[in-house]
Amino acid sequence: MKLAGFQPTTLVDYPGRVAATLFTLGCNFRCPFCHNAQLVDPARADAASLLDVDDVLDALDRRRGFLDGVVLTGGEPTLQDDLEALIVRLRGMGYLIKLDTNGSRPDVVERLLERRLLDFVAMDVKGPRRRYGEFAGVEVPMDAIDRTIAILKRSRVDYAFRTTVAPGLTGDDLAAVAAWIGPARRYVLQRFRVPPDGAKALLDPSWADRGALDERDLRAVWAAIADRFEDGGVRA
Repeated sequence: MKLAGFQPTTLVDYPGRVAATLFTLGCNFRCPFCHNAQLVDPARADAASLLDVDDVLDALDRRRGFLDGVVLTGGEPTLQDDLEALIVRLRGMGYLIKLDTNGSRPDVVERLLERRLLDFVAMDVKGPRRRYGEFAGVEVPMDAIDRTIAILKRSRVDYAFRTTVAPGLTGDDLAAVAAWIGPARRYVLQRFRVPPDGAKALLDPSWADRGALDERDLRAVWAAIADRFEDGGVRA
């Protein structure tokens, strides 16, 4: 397990829960607007900065009773061969588990759900089908994305779809996404922002200078698509 980050407490990453967040190293997408470039591309990571899994688990063991759950994010956690073993250990401590995924590995998500190892899954939907590769930064097998969407929608586990409204995504694009994934339980539109440490934190710094829909625009889009979802909205 390659862990490149550990946030001991978060009040926003797991809805309604106090959680810790674990960041895995490596991703099979190259979204140019990604804020976690050092997690996406292992070549940018310092191997010496990788965390010792046992040390992290010891820290989480000491935080039992204060934390409700653990968020596994990245990078793309489903690329980790020992993800299931890690979740089993976290489950043994009594933690709820939230998985953040790009949806590209439906077999992994399905197995974890079948083994009842997940309590919440958040799937990033990059854009409408016809433009998916543009925002994922790679050619994406859309059958895999479709499968993960279907798996989550028929699951009893809580889930959310979410789109970071990157520069270039339009209201029509978001309406197309809603028509594709809906009806569904929850959909969140996340406003794109340049990271606090500037454009250098983006996978492609040039995207910092591109205009994106603002909060007012997103709320208008949400008003037009909200009837396809039980819950959701705009995260500014």
